[in-house]
Amino acid sequence: MGVMACSVNSVFPLRMEAALLWRRFDLMENTPWEVNMGWSVHLKKGDFRGKEALVAAKGKERFKLAGIEVDLDRALAGGEKLMIDGKEVGRVHDKPAWSHRLNKSLAIVRLDPELTVIGTRLEVAGEDGTCTATVVKFPVYDTEKTRTHQ
Repeated sequence: MGVMACSVNSVFPLRMEAALLWRRFDLMENTPWEVNMGWSVHLKKGDFRGKEALVAAKGKERFKLAGIEVDLDRALAGGEKLMIDGKEVGRVHDKPAWSHRLNKSLAIVRLDPELTVIGTRLEVAGEDGTCTATVVKFPVYDTEKTRTHQ
């Protein structure tokens, strides 16, 4: 009948390519400023629950989410340390993915805010050894969202 069984894991490469955040993995216990969703908060629109906490957190980000391309021919496991000059500067989130469409290993990571500049080179240290990675513009596929607006 042309139906193929698959699990939620089949969605992860598409999620990485499109830089779609998943509440369970990316948004829990983080401020909108840390997960690049400050655009969704309208502090001048009126009072709301949690406004004082959001105002206090703005500009004091513990980390920022960023996307990386990993110099590896498979997906990372998740949880790897990100290093620069031997200093830990971030971590790989759960559920990184191998993109068959782009032939790249991709991951969403937590980085020190000043290191989210596109082109920043990182060392990825995990149980399987080390490799390098580069901070890239996310989404990596259809970055201007033209495919959805044709």
